Amino acid sequence: MLLNRNTFKKFSAVLLSLVSGFSVFYFLYFFGAYGIQQGMSYSGHSHLFRSISFGVLTFTYLLVFESWVKPKLKIKGIKRSILWYMALVLLGNQLIFLLFNFFWNWQEWNIEAWALIQKEFPLIMIFPLFFYLSIMAVLKQKVQEVDYLLFQSDNGKDRLKIKLKDFLYASSSENYVSITYISGHQNRQHLIRKTLKNLEGELKTHPEIVRIHRSYLVNRAHVQNIKQTKGKVFIEIGTASLPVSKNYQNDFLN
Repeated sequence: MLLNRNTFKKFSAVLLSLVSGFSVFYFLYFFGAYGIQQGMSYSGHSHLFRSISFGVLTFTYLLVFESWVKPKLKIKGIKRSILWYMALVLLGNQLIFLLFNFFWNWQEWNIEAWALIQKEFPLIMIFPLFFYLSIMAVLKQKVQEVDYLLFQSDNGKDRLKIKLKDFLYASSSENYVSITYISGHQNRQHLIRKTLKNLEGELKTHPEIVRIHRSYLVNRAHVQNIKQTKGKVFIEIGTASLPVSKNYQNDFLN
């Protein structure tokens, strides 16, 4: 199975949401998690309806945060990922508690009921998170990087299409941008009429492409070395040494 990077991200968000939502429903309906009662609730909803509702709630909030919020926050690295999933579970605790009280006309608005859910929801989430992370570890090895970048001048007449992995950096000079990329094992340049700000906006869906200076956008994947000298930071990409301005140093170095 071959997946491109964007498809992989969308698939992973849906997979986590589906597995988690189903797990919550399964444990509630078949094992009575949260001490859920079999009969009708005070709100007049059946055991099956309530179990499905908790599953749908889990699916929905995870899908929103995984597919929309997470990309904006640019969560990377093991430590940040762990904190991210801990935060998602904590948020799920509170949402489940609110829905639980809705079904019981807020008669369970107490510390005992709250503590029960704070304990049981993370336990339920152990299986789907473990399953999800295991599947992702396998699939990541089969992801094929087939992303392409399209650089186009403002008038649309000049176009350059290259693979993401071949893009090195872009440098600006007034209303022109020079694209440096790899072609045939050699570094080449292509000049287009466009501002770097506009180009940055077009490439925002590629988190590996970052601004390091008012005049430079770079592909993190090609950074060979980072040098710090007397408060100044430079990065080496191919044969070029590019400055990292103070405004971008913290974000880039992290």
